[in-house]
This record gives sequence, C-alpha cells and structure tokens, in this order.
Amino acid sequence: MDADKTLYDLTSADTKIIGFDFQYFYFIYKLLDLRESQTIGYEVKDDIHIEIDDSSIIFFQLKHTTQKNINGVPNNLADLDKDLWKTISHWTDIISDEHNNRSSEYEQIKFLEKTQFILATNKKVSKNNFISKINRFKDGKLEILDIKKWIEDKLKSVKSVETKCYLEKIISLSINVLSLLFKQIEFIDTGDNIINSIQKTLRRMMIVESRINDVFSSLLFELKKDFFEKVLNGKHQIITYDEWHNRYIKIFQNYRTNKLLIRPLPKKSLCNPIEQPFIKELIEIGEIKKDDFAEIAALSSHMLRLEMNLNRWHDDGELVSDDIRIFHNNNKLVWKNIHKKSHRKTIDKNTDTNNALICLDEIRGKELRIEETLLPIDLSNGEFYHLSNIKSIGWRKDWEDKY
Repeated sequence: MDADKTLYDLTSADTKIIGFDFQYFYFIYKLLDLRESQTIGYEVKDDIHIEIDDSSIIFFQLKHTTQKNINGVPNNLADLDKDLWKTISHWTDIISDEHNNRSSEYEQIKFLEKTQFILATNKKVSKNNFISKINRFKDGKLEILDIKKWIEDKLKSVKSVETKCYLEKIISLSINVLSLLFKQIEFIDTGDNIINSIQKTLRRMMIVESRINDVFSSLLFELKKDFFEKVLNGKHQIITYDEWHNRYIKIFQNYRTNKLLIRPLPKKSLCNPIEQPFIKELIEIGEIKKDDFAEIAALSSHMLRLEMNLNRWHDDGELVSDDIRIFHNNNKLVWKNIHKKSHRKTIDKNTDTNNALICLDEIRGKELRIEETLLPIDLSNGEFYHLSNIKSIGWRKDWEDKY
C-alpha cells in the first residue's frame, strides 16, 4: 500500500468516474464525425465501435489517467503499461473468438483484413518504444520477428503476472495474424481535454461560440437519456447515421437560428425579496400579500431571469447596449399608453388602486419582442417588474410622487 495515500484516496471512485466520462465524451466526439453508411456503438463490441456498411469495423479502447508529471502533463504510456497490453490482449481475444468461428488462422486473417483497432488515451504515446516499433514496422523499416523478439525479451523482465499473461497471449498468435494485427493498430494521443476537442468540432459545424456549450449540454443530455432508456430495456446504445441525422439534428437547428437563446434561471435566492421596490408596490395595491412568499419568489424569478438573459446576450455579443436601451424605452412607451388609458377616470385613492390593478393586468398580457425573438410571458412580465424595480414605471396614478 502506498504510504502517502489514505484509505479514502484508495477507495475513492473519482478516478473511475472520470474514466467513464472520458470514454463517453470520446463517444460523442466520434459521433459528431459519423458519416453516411456508418453505425456507432457504445459499450457493445468494445468501449466504442464503428461499423461501415457491414463490411468493416473499427474497435476503440479508451484509457484515461489522472496522474501527471511535475509539469502537469499526463504520464507517458510506459513500455510495460498494463493498459497497453491489456488492450491488445483484449483484441487478441476478439480476433480468435471461437464463438464467432475464428479459431483458425484463415478466419482470423479474413477478419483482420476488414478490421481496425484504435487505442485512444490521454497518456503520452510518443516515447513508447513498442509504439515506435509498430510505426517502423508499418513503414517497412522493421520486421515482424523483430517486434515479436522485443516482446519475448520483455517477458523475461516483467514482474506483473497479469501483464505477463497478456504478453504471452499476444505472441501466441501465428506470425501471419500477429503481423496483420500490428498493421491494423493505431495509437491516438487524445490530449488532456476531450471536452475542448468536442467544442472545436462543434465550432467547425458552424455553431457560434456563444452557443457551443449549450449544444454540447443538450446533446449530452439527450444521449445519456437514450443510453439509460436502452440499457433499462436490455438494449445497447447503437446509433446509425440516419438516426443520428434525423433524431438529433433538431438540437443543432435550435442553436443555429438568429433568435436569441433563452436560458433558464440558475438557482438564486434574494436576501430580502420583500424589500424590492416592485414587490412593495404590488403589496400596496393589493396584488399580493406580504406573507405570500411563494408568489413573491415567483415574481422575483421572472424579473431575475429577464435580467440574467439580457446580461448574457450582451456579454456574448448577441446584443449591444443600444439594443437593450431601445428595448427598455419601447416597453416604457407600452406601459405609458396603458397607464394613461387605465387612469383616465382615477379621482381618488380607491379608484387609483382599482385602476392600478387594471393597468397591471393589461401589462401582464403583453408579449414582448427583442430583435427577432419573441419573449415568453414570464420574461415579458419580468421586463415590467424590472422597470418598476428601478422606478422607471409604476401602477398607481401617483406612483412617481410616491416612489
């Protein structure tokens, strides 16, 4: 046991969870690049697999590490790294699978001729001697027997019984099968930020910068929901190109529109919501009671959501300050016309209160628009609450003198 690690460190599931997330994010990364006639599967034939016209298949194994060197870079994939040899040993089992009638050399070669194997990892692969030898072998600069001898030499020094079993299984393949397997293997350094790779792909798919994370979040939610439902029903997550195009294209369409994206309000609480000017005025005209905390919270959320979206649109460059100023000024004019009409017959305090409620009711029925975007009723209401809160409008006839 590592003396520097506590029991909590050794039993923590964090590193396992991030490994699963890395695997699923890579699945999304490959899904974004799916082509016609291709089908992708998650945790079916391998970590990920892609079939092309039923004539060829690519197997993907994903390996992730959280361990980094002093420079903050993920560790190298060492020559005797268990992840490396476990992966190739796993592929050896696939190649020689008796249940798929691949016990003979002929069938194994026939299978390998239409199969590719990819190990994708955030570990650095550039300094791995085995991978260097594989690349030289593919370039015709090294013989297959040289690689087999190198593995046999490693067998003499390896200490891990598990890794030794992996190496023995691999070199038990016939030389012809081993040669073709090594020609069909590819090693990919994914880098340490697979999410960034997904974001770059979305950018190339003509998603504007301000909406990339929204597309990613929506896509992740829909795919995870699909995965959960399929597994719950004893099925696998396998997605054809047509299904990918038809079922998920709406996510991209939603975020490619010129309309502003209206986002939900994050959980946010106000210290003294009853002290807000617009709430005080609504209490005074009898629209809400001061102990109706649920209604006060609901109305406050409408205003906060409106303010949050306006700020986000401005920060993302989708609106400039003049757009927002014009929006507020137009809505002040909407209020002014309704307020004037509502208070034509206001003569005393009682009629002032009644007509204030009439003004409020009519205002609440207005659906506002900013640029090309029609706002939902809660944001439209929230705009007038905002204007009331900054004391630019009111409901009573004498609101300006009073507030």
